Amino acid sequence: MRLLAMLTVSSLPFVIGFASGQDKKDKKDEPRVTMTIPLGAAPGTTSKLIVRGLKLDKAKTVRFENEKVVVKLLKGGPAGVPDKNPDKVGDPQIEVEVTLPKDLPSGKLPFVVQTPSGEAKHYLLVDTLPLVKEKEPNDGFKQAQPIILPCVVDGLIERQRDVDVFRFEGKAGERVVFEVLAARHGSGLDSVLTLYDAAGQQIAGNDDQKDTTDSRIEITLPADGAYYLSLVDAHDQGGPEHPYRLTGRVVEKR
Repeated sequence: MRLLAMLTVSSLPFVIGFASGQDKKDKKDEPRVTMTIPLGAAPGTTSKLIVRGLKLDKAKTVRFENEKVVVKLLKGGPAGVPDKNPDKVGDPQIEVEVTLPKDLPSGKLPFVVQTPSGEAKHYLLVDTLPLVKEKEPNDGFKQAQPIILPCVVDGLIERQRDVDVFRFEGKAGERVVFEVLAARHGSGLDSVLTLYDAAGQQIAGNDDQKDTTDSRIEITLPADGAYYLSLVDAHDQGGPEHPYRLTGRVVEKR
């Protein structure tokens, strides 16, 4: 009886180790979504989205928790990863068409990608602010893309050393907030925001927030007139895996 107890106890590490190894292997083989491109969509619109991740090449269906969302799986295949980091940004990708109902609130909209090896869960960002698509060229003050606050910009740092610049009109005493949504939601972008006045003088800037590499600026505008907001990658990187959402609001008027 004592010998049996010894054998049983001595066998435990082997059993536990085997189970842990099996779990690790299974987890490695599970599908995973790393990001959507763009990161979000607007209520009441139909959009084509790229869903990047791992083990998604044989995806069968995509479904949203909200049954009012209409989604079609269009195609799938390799994405290509120029930064040699497929585990972070994802290699296989699928393309979907998504139609969102008009009554969706701002927030995260969960969805599931079903594959032969399991389910991969992620979400689409939804914002009720007016949606603006970033347009090139907008690489400097002279080519700055005009925006009207409040808004949310769907953009992409599409190449190395790319600079996206936006122009807006402000009034003295207004308090404005700009925030980048990117790294927190799977993007490879490490953003830097810089705000300039009409004379081209820097008046605010931010690289990282407390718990993320996404940037945020909150400032009371010193004068009436034009302002320029630039967005770049901190490491001068760029590519299709560097999408962002930029929100801009006036939180206090003079």
